[in-house]
Amino acid sequence: MMDRTNAFVRLFRSLPLSPAVAVLLAGLAAGAPCLATPEGPLHPTLDPQPPLTLTVEVVSLQKNAVGGVVSLLLRVSADMGIEDAVVSAKAPANLVFADGSAVKTWSVDLAAAGTKTIPVDVIVAQDGKYVLTAEVSGAARGKPIHRGVALKLLVGVKERAAKVKDGAIEYPAAEAGEPTP
Repeated sequence: MMDRTNAFVRLFRSLPLSPAVAVLLAGLAAGAPCLATPEGPLHPTLDPQPPLTLTVEVVSLQKNAVGGVVSLLLRVSADMGIEDAVVSAKAPANLVFADGSAVKTWSVDLAAAGTKTIPVDVIVAQDGKYVLTAEVSGAARGKPIHRGVALKLLVGVKERAAKVKDGAIEYPAAEAGEPTP
């Protein structure tokens, strides 16, 4: 240990001392004790994951001459018991659920941790780009919890590729009267 300290001091004295070198060496010397703890190396900090998640995926698309029928799967996952869990989905204009409604709600039993799936069919009246939204709410250990998700649904249309200018994606502005997603 003493030999390393003496070698460091000799190296430090042999370098031409400029402000940049002094700052660099001071930073290295000050940061070295922070790299390890008596218990071992430091572990990265992990962000906490929400105890409740919701996903929506397209299972199939039956394309008709105009529009079609889309089968979706809503998946609700809980890492802990969730009380009073309610899933809701809202269809935009020109879309309805198989029963003819524009809004659907389901009560889901998530008293124990696990995953529940909800299959649902959506009828699309005409080709276009649609955004279907879904939400889940409940209570975890007495505290309210709410999660939402949106699914972009393309039926009979293709999305234009974004233009890249100077390494950045350029998005066009919405035209007057055009709804924004």
